[in-house]
This record gives sequence, C-alpha cells and structure tokens, in this order.
Amino acid sequence: MGKRVKQAAVDRLGLPGDVILGEVQIFIQGGQNVVIENYRSILSYSQDRLVVLTKNGRVALEGAGLQIEYYDEDSMKIKGRIRRVELEER
Repeated sequence: MGKRVKQAAVDRLGLPGDVILGEVQIFIQGGQNVVIENYRSILSYSQDRLVVLTKNGRVALEGAGLQIEYYDEDSMKIKGRIRRVELEER
C-alpha cells in the first residue's frame, strides 16, 4: 500500500497515524529515561551520546551516563542524565 493511501486511510478512519505509519515515537520521563519506539538501528553509542536511525532520519540523545536498559526490534529504553534530544530529518 502506498504512503498516500495509508495516510488517507489514517485520516479517514481517525486512526493514530504515528502508530499505523511507523513514525518514531520518543517518550521522555523526567530527564532520566527515554523510550524510543519504531527505530531501525543503533548507529553509534557511548556514555554521552546515542544515535539511532529511524524511518525519516536520525534521533540523537546527549547526556551523561547513558545506558541502554533494554532494546528489541522496535523499541528501546535509555537511562541516564538526558541533556538533549535532537531530531535530524532526511
């Protein structure tokens, strides 16, 4: 199904587009935890920076003591002191 057809179905049916279309979702919990859903791969990781590839670009987290608490094929939780979240769209 093409992107326009999917978007039209989402709009017409009132469905949550971010979930149906696989858009990245980022949840920040008190500056200490971040959950990223619908990512594609981890591009780089250190204790002060994490970069993941998404459908539409990259998400970069900067902070201190960053640790990947868990990850699976489409979601991950990062803990540590989060200072910045940056979206780099293609």
